[in-house]
Amino acid sequence: MNYKKIFFKIFIFSIFANLFMAIGCVSKPIPIPGESKHIIDNIYVEYSNIADKYFELEDYQNAVKYYKLAMENKKLYWQSFYKLAKSYALLSDWQKALPMFEKLLERDEDNHSIKASLAYIYSMQGDTQKALETYKELLEEDSLNEKYLENYLAVLLYSKESFVENQEEIEKIYEQIETNFPNNTNLKLFENTKTKYLEEIKSENQDGIKEDNSNDTADAENNIAVTDEKSESSEQITTE
Repeated sequence: MNYKKIFFKIFIFSIFANLFMAIGCVSKPIPIPGESKHIIDNIYVEYSNIADKYFELEDYQNAVKYYKLAMENKKLYWQSFYKLAKSYALLSDWQKALPMFEKLLERDEDNHSIKASLAYIYSMQGDTQKALETYKELLEEDSLNEKYLENYLAVLLYSKESFVENQEEIEKIYEQIETNFPNNTNLKLFENTKTKYLEEIKSENQDGIKEDNSNDTADAENNIAVTDEKSESSEQITTE
């Protein structure tokens, strides 16, 4: 038996097995001597396609992995960057999504879709002031956009304090939605939220009135007590 030939076959087999495993894992493509740039580019395109498939399946964690790989190709960089930012947003990873969308907006300041995404991220991070400012800008350019109106109103109704502060604006936006989009599925929710806040405010006012009345009663009782003491003192002085 020719042991040299057997050893050589095993050696070659192990090289190809390792190469196959390396390509099968999520990693950069391995350049092979003599391989054209066109083939390498196709590998990155495949990464992008795989990422898109995962995105469609709502498997955003795996989509993130493959969009990152696709970004290593200059031709696919910004396309993959945008989709990666969307994946982070859909994963509610606001810390990663926010700077990416801000960078995208720097490159395309008039892009309403990016601006709307930023407004949403601001609101989800609790930065309601920036969210409101961004939605106002969007509505200045597209005043009857149902989604902008709906999201703007949702941020205005974010808390009771915001409701009290922006009550006039809330009524205006609510009427716009009700008039132009009577079938909006969130109208009832907005109405219920407004009613809830109004009831809470009414209840607080009633409690305040009761507290004031209670204080008035206590003051009156104190005054009576003082008057009685004075009367007793007067009687004592007179008796003496």
